[in-house]
Amino acid sequence: MKFPPHHGSIASLTPTICHLLGISPPEVSAEPALDMVISTLEDNSLPFEKCLIIAQDAIGAHLWKSHESDLNKILPLVPLRVPLRAAFPPVTPVCFASIFSGAQPEVHGIQSFIKPVLTCDTLFDALARANKKVAIVAVVDSCIDLIFRNRDVTYFSEKDDKSVKEKVLEVIEGDEYDVIITYQADYDDNLHKTEPYSPICIASLRQHIKDFTEMTKAANQHWAQKRHVIAFTPDHGAHVNDAGKGDHGIDIPEDMDIYHCYGIYTP
Repeated sequence: MKFPPHHGSIASLTPTICHLLGISPPEVSAEPALDMVISTLEDNSLPFEKCLIIAQDAIGAHLWKSHESDLNKILPLVPLRVPLRAAFPPVTPVCFASIFSGAQPEVHGIQSFIKPVLTCDTLFDALARANKKVAIVAVVDSCIDLIFRNRDVTYFSEKDDKSVKEKVLEVIEGDEYDVIITYQADYDDNLHKTEPYSPICIASLRQHIKDFTEMTKAANQHWAQKRHVIAFTPDHGAHVNDAGKGDHGIDIPEDMDIYHCYGIYTP
């Protein structure tokens, strides 16, 4: 599977979600909203009321190339697949800081594998200004669990991916939040222990796909009468390093090429 021309940066997530929800983006957001998503909207469809963002680690274009038949299973739920470029360096905190601020690393300030609490304006600050209720459900001590603290957000820090999925299903059913962001880590954890295409990694990928499907279907069921968006937004890809292990962090297609996928739902 050949990767098509990029339609921008992964930082486009923030302005795209802000456009859909009808709110102003963060002050530091410099990316345009994704035309591939916005162009599908009907004039009377805005603003959207609910949003589920599923951020699974290291599910890059390298896996769409090697395991396209597996990843194609998400497309009926999020059919708008947009080719993008990761932030550089393509490591988790750098990329998710860009994804959820709309800014490049030199602006948001995380430029290596560190996990400080971001002090710049972010999607979460923009959501708070618009009186949106937000939940972040993530593996404990992961970057998404840590770098967006000190916001008007409810944080659910879970012990593992299974607990994350179960909490997301609970949060969706409770219907208390307008925006839910969730993060799972098993594929990335396992690729560093082995390599990106090892049996344990592919098992993790398939579990991520199952979890994505279950969470998305739950959201679609509970939000069936509401305008809502589902977004699949991984951070970066991965490659095999000289030691034969999985790695990421350099400017090569395996690390930098990413697909974000969107599903737009109106009653």
